[in-house]
Amino acid sequence: MNSRKKPNYGIEPKYILMLCIMMCLCLILFSYRFPKIFEPLRKGLNTCLVPMQKGIHVVGTQFDDISAKFEDIDKLRAENEALRKELTDLQYRNEMLSQDLYDMELYKQLLELDKTYPEYTKVGANIIARDSSGFYATFTIDKGSKNGMKVDMNVIADNGLVGIITEVGPNYSIVRSIVDDNSYVSATIMKTGDNCIVCGSLSLLTKGFIRVRDITVNSQAKNNYKVYTSDLSEKYLPGLLIGYLSNITTETDGMTKVGYLTPVVDFEHLTTVLVITQVKETVIIPKD
Repeated sequence: MNSRKKPNYGIEPKYILMLCIMMCLCLILFSYRFPKIFEPLRKGLNTCLVPMQKGIHVVGTQFDDISAKFEDIDKLRAENEALRKELTDLQYRNEMLSQDLYDMELYKQLLELDKTYPEYTKVGANIIARDSSGFYATFTIDKGSKNGMKVDMNVIADNGLVGIITEVGPNYSIVRSIVDDNSYVSATIMKTGDNCIVCGSLSLLTKGFIRVRDITVNSQAKNNYKVYTSDLSEKYLPGLLIGYLSNITTETDGMTKVGYLTPVVDFEHLTTVLVITQVKETVIIPKD
């Protein structure tokens, strides 16, 4: 198959280039030697080329402006990202500081509570689990037998009695609070000295109360009288504040009075407690 041959014009390209260069040199020399002759040509070329140069300059300037704007946008994006990271870091630090302040407030309250009962030695503990009642009826603390915890040790928080340890493991202890339905605490009413029983009640606690029973019918106890643990209790140490009386009425049998008690402890928001590191000694009365 025959390939098509390129036409041959008889002059090599290098000679054509050399001829063009010589013509350009000649034009330069003539324009320099005879400027008036080439003046109309120069003006005509300037008339055509100057607008083009201006247009190219304008377009180039616009491209420079656009390029500068893109660079500014990139810088703004980088600065925005840096500010966003800085804001995130500041928010994290603020949250940590808020948590530290909250913890300091809790420790301050525990310190004040520790001073309220100087006759008892105590150990602080954090609550790590609780039941599903919505209140801290039973809960677990992060101290166990390795920390000296024992069954029947009393637990306090806020301004008074929380409950008692019912189970101890190596690194944990379970506490039953006084609001649990199975909790009964022998107590004494301040000012009157009358004995009574404080009974846990989760259903009443939704209204902010638990129940008090077995108040003597002749008691002069009134609303807002303080109720403390009594010496008669087998497991609770005496003198621990439990709460305040209200709505005292006489039972239908006319033998005793009953009422409500507002606990001094917030059983919805417990986080830390103090454990009194001693167990009440039970006095055994010898039989005849």
